[in-house]
Amino acid sequence: MARAAVSMRPKTREAPMRLRVSSSGWTCRCQAGDGRFACRVPPSPDVMTSIFMEYRRSDRYGTVSFNQYLEEIGFVDPSVGLVGMDDGAQFAPAPGGPLRLALPSQPVQGSIEVKVLLVDFPDRPGLIPKAHYEGLLFSRDTYPTGSMRDYYAEVSTGKVDVSGTVEGWFRMPQPYSYYTNGESGTKWDSYPHNAPRLAEDAVQAALAANVTFSSGLDKFGRGIITALFIVHSGRGAEVMQRPLQGAHIWSHKWQLRNPVQVAPDLAATIYLVVPHDCKVGVCAHELGHLAFEWQDFYDPNYGVDGQWSGSGRWDLMAGGSYNGDGARPAHPAALHKLKHGWITSRTVTSSQKLTIRPHTPTSGEVVKLVSPRFEPRQYLLLESRRRTGFDHDLPGEGLLVWKVDEPREMTSAKSPGMSLVQADGRNDLDRPDDWKQGDEGDPFPGAEGHNVLGDGGSTSTSFGTRRSGITLKNIKFDADGVVTLKVEFAAAGAAHAAEAAADDGAAEGTPAKQRAVQKSGRKAAPKAAPRSTRKATAKAAPGSGAKSPSEFAAKAAKGKPRRVAAVARAAPRKVNAKHHKSAGAKRSRRVT
Repeated sequence: MARAAVSMRPKTREAPMRLRVSSSGWTCRCQAGDGRFACRVPPSPDVMTSIFMEYRRSDRYGTVSFNQYLEEIGFVDPSVGLVGMDDGAQFAPAPGGPLRLALPSQPVQGSIEVKVLLVDFPDRPGLIPKAHYEGLLFSRDTYPTGSMRDYYAEVSTGKVDVSGTVEGWFRMPQPYSYYTNGESGTKWDSYPHNAPRLAEDAVQAALAANVTFSSGLDKFGRGIITALFIVHSGRGAEVMQRPLQGAHIWSHKWQLRNPVQVAPDLAATIYLVVPHDCKVGVCAHELGHLAFEWQDFYDPNYGVDGQWSGSGRWDLMAGGSYNGDGARPAHPAALHKLKHGWITSRTVTSSQKLTIRPHTPTSGEVVKLVSPRFEPRQYLLLESRRRTGFDHDLPGEGLLVWKVDEPREMTSAKSPGMSLVQADGRNDLDRPDDWKQGDEGDPFPGAEGHNVLGDGGSTSTSFGTRRSGITLKNIKFDADGVVTLKVEFAAAGAAHAAEAAADDGAAEGTPAKQRAVQKSGRKAAPKAAPRSTRKATAKAAPGSGAKSPSEFAAKAAKGKPRRVAAVARAAPRKVNAKHHKSAGAKRSRRVT
């Protein structure tokens, strides 16, 4: 069947791409003229660990940062960042416009029908039986670690049912190397030597074999297949070592360069590609892009706005897709569930005691705190997370406090669309050289017993320097995952007085500063170490006892301020192995 004449956006001039590594792995940025960029799924944790140990053994350790080392050795992303790669886009949007937090255009509930095409190559035959993928993706309560269908049933409190059919194996007309082209298949301008051409050939092969594409594949009535999965023989580049990556396809969500008409009112325009040994985490993450319009919730760019890891292992759309070795991915963060109506919320604007119960397969709730001092569409989301079900491999458990600022974009580390308030105050998710994607110190009370959260300091309920007037006290988390706490809203006058007093204090520990602390009800922060002491610590030589990437980062920084850490028209997004980019070929659009 001939390909449909579906118009696509005109090509834009390819822009240079830079790489950075954060707690969630690596990410890339395209400096395209239209302001859009895309990223692939990050490398697997094993790959990043191997490269980091190589770095530790090199003579560059202690001289350059890990990020700089990656650039020096040429560990770069060859893909061009374009709208449509690893984001929620189903059609390439017009250039321009703000990259605000990419929220779903509509709630998604009910049945989601997926079409899976298994493809192999003359030089790489497929060997895994079709029944394996039927179990991995669509079985109900029988797959050992849970199927993708089980996953979405649990996180949606039973409001979503993912089903589908698996077709193939289909032999592609070209060898594997034709589609990878030494670029992991992610170079848009290398067409037909890339993954979009592989997807087109896969659909054409299915049509030639009389595979039926039913109208049920169009969930939203847009005339396109909502969820087209391409499973290829061979492994994914995201789990390969550096010299081998270009010869393998990097998992991603992207779009066909030449959409294929599969029925009178149905075309294949977007797809997901994963390797034959894919796991639930990667598949669930990519379906999040295709069907639920979620973007990647970490910083996909690299530049002056900082680098960071977003929601880390607490969220399917960040590093959480790798939890449980990819077999038991984390739940989506509370915001994702809430926007689809899978859980309920209570809006609180006055002082009171709160009880928050954990998510179950049949119910879920969050508390939304709104201060009169917040800007429109700024709020806090409070959720209880415990290690059970698909959340079994969370880095910790307790109360998670999310800051949501909907008008913001997810790519700004200093003021992102969504960020986690980390109870221990170390803010590991915000640091480019600390690849932790979350730990037991992030929740409240958490491993360190933090049971109070005020509105001042780097760990607070406030957005920027303007105090929220919200304090959380007496936070408790019991064995059943039930959170209890007291929320206090300060009177507008009191909050303003505390803020003004703080502004009057020129340095930490001054009387004015202490008065501000007392008025706000917060304990005084310990006095910072003298500058000379900090410099001496920062200049410690390698081998002086650093035991973690974060400790090393402090040394490599040599006393300089730490930057906050953290697709698109045609470049794919990779599967969340980084984050797939949860941890592969990913890229986040606005708060892929």
